[in-house]
Amino acid sequence: MQAMTEPAGPAVDPHADKYDDPRVKIGPRRLILMGVAWTFVAIVVALASVYARRTSLGRTTDFFGPDTITALQLADRVELLSESGPFFEPVDLTGTPGLGHLRRALLDDRHYLWETESAQPVSEACPAESSICVRLRFADPVGQRVPVTELELELREGWVGPAGMGKRVRFNQRVQPAIRHQLQMMSGVSREHYDQRSRR
Repeated sequence: MQAMTEPAGPAVDPHADKYDDPRVKIGPRRLILMGVAWTFVAIVVALASVYARRTSLGRTTDFFGPDTITALQLADRVELLSESGPFFEPVDLTGTPGLGHLRRALLDDRHYLWETESAQPVSEACPAESSICVRLRFADPVGQRVPVTELELELREGWVGPAGMGKRVRFNQRVQPAIRHQLQMMSGVSREHYDQRSRR
């Protein structure tokens, strides 16, 4: 007859000796070096992020001129006006969600196909039946830091140019529909906000 085995005692970790292995030492010096290394990595990542997100203004400043760039950055009041295509009353875009995105889209020179730049006004692309032409007016009545500045845009093919200066350039294929959608969305939000205020 087999003897009964005694109940097992508490479980013993077979690797317990590894936790206090005297060969594994992390002293103050090693901790300091690790901290310095992580700080360096964090700085590099932060600088790369800032570089990737910065707005490039070289070509846009040459094309639009420094006054227009300043107006795009600082103007307090922004209006959208109908030129051709579906007519609508002037829309005040000031304070509308998405205005910052619109400003950045117009400012960044990576958003344009610079090989399409020509000495023709945007208005020449507007008489076509399929064209949708609008005007963006930037004004600064409060700060008076910049004069009233206007941009002409043809939204179907993506042309843009400073009003009255006889030149135009196209947005790239990614930005062109985004600009059209952004303006449609912002004008809808602005009209809805105006309608709500008029009912009060």
